[in-house]
Amino acid sequence: MSNTYCAKLWNHQYIHMSGSFRYCCATMHNITDKNNNRLHINNNSLEKAWNSDDVKQTRLKMINGEDISACVKCVDQESRGYKSMRETQDMEKNFALTKDDGTVDIMPTTMELHFGNLCNLKCKMCGQQYSNQIGKELLEIGKNDKDFLNWVYKESGNVNIWTNNLSVEYKWFQNTKIKNKLFEYISQNINSLVVIGGEPTVIPEFWELFEYLEQKDTLKNLSVTLTTNLTNVNPKLTKWLPKLKQWTVWASVDGLGERTEYIRYPSNFKKVCENLEFYKNLLGTNGDITLSPAIQLLNIDQLDDIIKWWLEFSDNKLGKQFNISWLAQVHYPTICNYDILPKEYKDKIADELEKSSEQFKNFSSITQYYNNQITNLRYNNMSDEKKIHFQKSFIRYNDRQDQFRKGKTWRELLPDLEQALTDSIS
Repeated sequence: MSNTYCAKLWNHQYIHMSGSFRYCCATMHNITDKNNNRLHINNNSLEKAWNSDDVKQTRLKMINGEDISACVKCVDQESRGYKSMRETQDMEKNFALTKDDGTVDIMPTTMELHFGNLCNLKCKMCGQQYSNQIGKELLEIGKNDKDFLNWVYKESGNVNIWTNNLSVEYKWFQNTKIKNKLFEYISQNINSLVVIGGEPTVIPEFWELFEYLEQKDTLKNLSVTLTTNLTNVNPKLTKWLPKLKQWTVWASVDGLGERTEYIRYPSNFKKVCENLEFYKNLLGTNGDITLSPAIQLLNIDQLDDIIKWWLEFSDNKLGKQFNISWLAQVHYPTICNYDILPKEYKDKIADELEKSSEQFKNFSSITQYYNNQITNLRYNNMSDEKKIHFQKSFIRYNDRQDQFRKGKTWRELLPDLEQALTDSIS
């Protein structure tokens, strides 16, 4: 029995927005060749990546029960009581299919596909790798405020999750040859596809994939999960979605009204709600919608209201065609992590959330993860010195960004937070 096993090494392929390959979405490890060169879809086939030396060696380590350094995120989440991305099914079967060198003759049946980093939003917890808009804005601010930009580079993951190249744009999927091979591979092998961006709905190639699969008559074999910020829909979905074996929309909504518009700038909450209704009307017998909020410093106080809103939207039918994700806590950038909040403020929020917990007792898919958030709020795992450093960073980053955007500020939206941070750093 191996406690480091994950079925994804036998059934799953992950294409990073940059075009490189990884084991899955939970790891930062890029698959490499014998010379430690990163494999890339422009230069290496999907088939080669699937049975690369890197992947083969990791399969063998899992068989032997060895720790996998690339899997540290799942290990950490499991230790904190969260559900991780690890898959534990078919262990004996997959071990039996594996040759002595780690090769398997089966092809992956699931895929997570990131269509580059083209996006239309600049979310607080995001970075240039996932949205080409974020770096553009920081560079624009930096034209007149070089000290701020230099500070952002210095702080890096503390204030922005990725600052290596603030102007990078990934467009590998626009290569016709690469795109066609990818579409064919999906049509022939994949029965469960997760699509993320960037924002897929503003990327033409995402819609081209649907058209290709419709032409090949393979939509009926495919389950699709679309992670979207709900700012856009395509009318053709009324034709495509009913043809799929199954479909799920992961709704990236991080608050109500002006709060989500601030976190996911410059989204429009009214439009988001309209597009949720669009998908709701298409549910039929093969669709479902999952609310997927990124729980962080800017919305933890509103968590109970977010859930109440979702239950109302779903007509209290949670667990059927409406679901909610495991309420994952944002850890990076650090200034979005609610661990940096003053203890008194965290305890106050925990007390308020606890008062609402009784309303969710009949929804098992909510209670465990909701209560985890309350437990984590009461847990202090950071020194006061570090907290104050990150609190000051939060203030500087968001004040400057708010000044540039000239819209609602965090101080206006969260006056209690403003007071708590002011008292903490003074």
